[in-house]
Amino acid sequence: MSKTLLTRSIDRLKHWYFVYELRTSLYMLEPWEKKLFNTVLLTITGSLCYFTYLFLPKYSYGLFEYLGLV
Repeated sequence: MSKTLLTRSIDRLKHWYFVYELRTSLYMLEPWEKKLFNTVLLTITGSLCYFTYLFLPKYSYGLFEYLGLV
């Protein structure tokens, strides 16, 4: 029986989430603790990505200007 692309993709995502749980030891936590941990992790990661996108170009340009590269 051939699996569809969607089924294989979902299986692959479940596999990677399982690996993530094993490597971070989340499998030992209660479900509410997992949700709290994941929420905090996503919030920190999202904030880092946003602020890097927001401030890094201005900072880099200022640094290049100071060094005389621009």
